[in-house]
Parts: sequence; structure tokens; C-alpha cells
Amino acid sequence: MRYKGIICLILGIGGSIVSCNDDWDEHYSRNGSIPEVSLMDMILNDSQLTKFSQILMKTGADSLLGSTQTYTVWAPVDEALSSVDMDDEAALQRMVKNHIARYSNSTATEAGKSIYMLDGKVMSYESADVFNGISIVQKDILAQNGVLHKLNDTIPYRYNFWEYISTQENYSKIYDFINQFSEKIYVSGESSQKDSVFRDYNRLLQNYYYGIGWIHDEDSVYTMILPDNEAWDKAYEQVSPYFKVYNVDEAVADSITRVQTGQAIVYGLTFGGRITDPGSADSLVTVTGSVIRNTKDYFAGYRQEPASNGLMFLADGNLHLDDTCVWNQPIIVEGEDLDRRLVTASGTSAYVRDVDGTSVVKGISENSYLEVSGSSLNPGVTFDIPNVLATQYDIYVDFVPPAIDGNSRATEKTCLSYRMKVEQENGRTKYESRQGKNDEELIVGGDSVGDVYMKTVKVWSAYQFPTSDFYDAMWYLDEDNADKVNEISPKTTLEIKTNVSPSELNVKYVRRFRIDRIRFVPAKNN
Repeated sequence: MRYKGIICLILGIGGSIVSCNDDWDEHYSRNGSIPEVSLMDMILNDSQLTKFSQILMKTGADSLLGSTQTYTVWAPVDEALSSVDMDDEAALQRMVKNHIARYSNSTATEAGKSIYMLDGKVMSYESADVFNGISIVQKDILAQNGVLHKLNDTIPYRYNFWEYISTQENYSKIYDFINQFSEKIYVSGESSQKDSVFRDYNRLLQNYYYGIGWIHDEDSVYTMILPDNEAWDKAYEQVSPYFKVYNVDEAVADSITRVQTGQAIVYGLTFGGRITDPGSADSLVTVTGSVIRNTKDYFAGYRQEPASNGLMFLADGNLHLDDTCVWNQPIIVEGEDLDRRLVTASGTSAYVRDVDGTSVVKGISENSYLEVSGSSLNPGVTFDIPNVLATQYDIYVDFVPPAIDGNSRATEKTCLSYRMKVEQENGRTKYESRQGKNDEELIVGGDSVGDVYMKTVKVWSAYQFPTSDFYDAMWYLDEDNADKVNEISPKTTLEIKTNVSPSELNVKYVRRFRIDRIRFVPAKNN
């Protein structure tokens, strides 16, 4: 039944198909339609394909083309192979797989239709005379197990992103970083009692939420910046101070820094689709969700090269980084987030309040806030601040004005104090405090009945954190850490508490405040 389809094809395209030479007529079957020789025999006996036949035998592909399976071969003539290095076996293997596809693919195939080569590369006919940009000098030569076309040149081998960094020595550092997450995983649905099935998996590439993209897959198209080793080293030197950690074991600390720094670099490199002029875009979103706004500078000076699954922008010696777009982003803790707060003062009442579109106060984050109050003692709450990096932050607290509870409370005020726990370079804890009756910025509340505006207090400016307290995506995805996730306790906390004496209570101040959110904003982002 397979041959019937080939016979129909021959009838459809008329008498344009010829044998390699007259000597081959005797190998055709009695009805003159199907030759009785394999593709390999046909190539071996073609004086124009001597070099290609040698390559096929050297790589072991001769047995493939001599089998009963059906293939299409696009064979470069000898003149096109004059400079081929016959001792480079890896290059020869790439060439062979780049010129053979399964099944019969005649020149009558629709132009632009995807044809998958043995190496997974996707190619197509541009016309009946051109395949993947290369001219066909003799076409649709039938063999018993497929079709042969002769080309006037070799089809250029285009690496996909993964192949490129794994074969180019000058890109070994980005390859080594990504490849450390490669593993074999057990596939239970395809395994049996007799056979266990495993497949290759790399969580830094393939995880749906945290992966930088299937850059090894021919069917997945990306635009990717690839730093060479010099550019990687410079980027590492720039980024690694942000991920300076304390651990009693210095080797462990160094390992954490390396892994987190590498992730910070690669998370800004991959973009979905083939973007020919990324510098002209108003903004671009990386595969991992970071928004790059200054695209012109971000892509400036890179060499553009085609990949088989997209476009490569090669960073020679220098990689443009945008920390506040990729890894050094603001840390937001919502006041109503139960997982991030702890009541730390006796007599404290803390309630989550929800608002809707009818609220007199606009701009409340997530339409919820935390109301904290107390009477006999100063009430206070402490918030965990996750994923702090070793850098400078401007620290803000956004408060909801008391007018949210009506005119009767619109002008009430309170005096606050702040206490922040910070880990030092030696692992010890230091407390930073801000309090005092003469500090007007510590007094929050409403100025008038009509004061319905959110209040923002800048508690500290450009505060330098000595160490990083960051848990990265690869840590969360490591099965060995599954039981540790619930044990994570951020080393940075912020306590917010009223500072109202008994004599001031209900005379000058109240012991009540309303927190919308806390923001740790990278200082250079302002």
C-alpha cells in the first residue's frame, strides 16, 4: 500500500522523473515505475555522489538507507563537499542527519510545508527547484525505499540554542551552568515490570513556571541572548554581590551564590518567538515574566545569527544587564497576608478589611488592608520580609487613611515606631529602630474630614542589607527540599507598633492604624 501512493505521485507529475543514468533501466520493475534498488545502492553507483557516499558509510548511515524503511535524501554533489573534513566525525554526523528525512518528500510537496529532518530540524521547499535555500540540480529520483534529490551545495547546519552553547567552546560557561540541572527522570506511565523508561529533563529549561524555555526543541521558537565566556564572567562579577549569603560552611555559601547568580543572569536572556528587531519594541517580556523596557540599550551591540529554532543575539565580551527588571525587583508584602504577619504585642487586635468600588478611599492594593488596634497596651504586628538581597532598599509603608471608617474618625492620628531585624555578614542578628515623638514622619492619620488619600511613610532610605536571604526557583523545584518549604523563616522582619502613652491616648493619638502594604524598593529604581 505504501508503493501505491508513490505510483500516484509519479502519474501526477508526468514524465519529469528520470533515472540516474541509462544503466539503471534494468533495475526498474516490469511496469517501469518502481526501481528495485535501495537509496544507498543508488548513491553508491552515482559518479556525482562519491564523496557523499563515503560520508554515509563513515557515519553508519549506509545501513539506514539500505533498509526497507522509507527516506528522502537531499545529496550534495561532490563539488559541494570538496572542503569537508572527513576526520570530524561529529560534523559528519550533523551533516548526514541534516540531509535526510523520513518518508517520501517529492518536489511536488507544498512550498513552505514543514519537513522534519533526522536531526529534528524543520525545513521546507521554497519551490520545486529550491529546498531550504539550496538549488536542486536533479530531483525526484525514485529508489525502492524512497526518493533522492541532488543539491548543488550543502544545506547549512543551523544549531539550535542548546546545540550552539554545547558545541562552541567560547560559550561553555552558560552551557555548564544550565547543564548542571540535567537529569534522567523515571516515566511511570511508560514503564513496566520488565522495562523502566527514563527521559532527559532539565528543570531550568523545561519547568512550566520557572524554566527559561525549551531551547533544545526544534518546535519551540525563541529569541535568545547568548553571552560568551568573557561576557558571562563580567556579568557574574556584577550580579554575585546581590546574592552574598551567610552559611557556617563557606563552601555551601559559595555554592548558593553561584546558583542564584547564574539564575539571575539567564532569566533575562530568553524571549518567546522570533524577534528580528527587538531594540525597536517599547518593551519585551522574557519567558520567565520579566518586563524589559529599555530594549534599545538591552540589545545594543549584539551580533544577530539565525538558529534553527529562532534568533541568537551573541554577546561578545559584554552582557547588558537590567537588575531591577529581572532579579532585583521590589518586594511587596500585603498587610492582609496572613502568611507574612505575626501579632507580636499583647492586647493587639488585627482584622482584615475588604473594600469595593464604593469606598471613599481609592488606590488600596488588592482591595484589602489590615486594621490593627488595641487599648490597654500599644498594639503591634511583625511582618516577614522574604527574598531580601544584599543591596540597598528604600523601605516604605503605605497606610489607609482613617476616613475609610467615616467622618467621625477621619481626623484621628497615631504615632508609630518601627523595628527591623537584619542578618549581618557573620550570621548574627541586628535590630534597626526608628521611633520618637518629634519625628513627624512617624505620625500617620487624617488631616481633615475630607482627607481620603493614601499615606506613604518612607521608613528608611537606601538601607544596605549585608546579606541575601533569597530562595531561588531551582531550590523550590529540588525534590530534596520538598519537606523544607514550610520551614522557611525569613531572616528579615519589620515590626510596626503604636507609640502612644496613656496620657496621649484618645487625647492626642489613638492606638489604631491601617496598613495597606510594605514595599522594599531597590534604591536605584527611584
